[in-house]
Amino acid sequence: MVNLMSYKRVLLVILIIGISGILVYFLVRMDQSKTQQTAGSRPMPLPYNWIGDITNKQISEPSGITYHASRKSLFIADDSGIVYEINPNGQHIQAKGVNELDIEGITVDPATGLLYAAVEGDEAIIEIDPAMLTIQREFKILRDFKGEQLLKKGGMGIEAIAFVPDALHAEGGTFWVGNQSFSLKEKDEPSVVCEIVVPLRTATGRKSEGTIINAYKMDFIDISGLVYDTQDDLLILISDTTNLLVEMNRQGAILSRYLLPGDEQEGVALDGLGYMYVAQESGEIIKLGDRRLR
Repeated sequence: MVNLMSYKRVLLVILIIGISGILVYFLVRMDQSKTQQTAGSRPMPLPYNWIGDITNKQISEPSGITYHASRKSLFIADDSGIVYEINPNGQHIQAKGVNELDIEGITVDPATGLLYAAVEGDEAIIEIDPAMLTIQREFKILRDFKGEQLLKKGGMGIEAIAFVPDALHAEGGTFWVGNQSFSLKEKDEPSVVCEIVVPLRTATGRKSEGTIINAYKMDFIDISGLVYDTQDDLLILISDTTNLLVEMNRQGAILSRYLLPGDEQEGVALDGLGYMYVAQESGEIIKLGDRRLR
């Protein structure tokens, strides 16, 4: 009888230790999860080497910027509808007005070299020949996604655009656009990033439509710039009002936040050579040595 009682006590002690161990494990995991979430929401100083303004304010109101690898140049969209081409040192190459459209972002398809600009208000993407700076095609973006109008008619409109190439995709890749909003209230226009399929390869007409296939609502306002980081396979968003640079994966998860230098940041570009370019509405194109951890 004594041995049986001793055996039961041992089993009880083992059971208590086991349960305690499981509780400790889950408490530690919860604490780690909270720590990771806090780290993901807390902005860090952006690591960079300051090189400075490369344009000497030759451009009045930059609203978007992209690096063209084939031409080894930067294309900049201006609020007045002018597209500029400069070299990475800021020297002027060409400039031309594009039908006085309100262009708020610009990107490039590396496979074809064609430029694509986001037209605010119209919620459209226009295709531009980089050599002549002439419009080739236009793609209207359908505003709804899963029964909700994400790109509200008469709202602030799309402010940023990036092309993510994919050799296996029927259209050569997809576009990502950032819808500008200055409120995070449920009833107001959403601060959202949308992935959009546009018939770049399968349509030949001058006018077609693009469809939202994914959408991710952000917890910060004023998305003003967007670029695809090919090296790390992630999207970089910038916010003018909050002076933020945010890294996001293609599943919509925020990976990190950085405090962005400068002011009135309207566009961001990476040249794949270790440099970042930030277009400021004041007319400056700031060049930085990109020292984010790889």
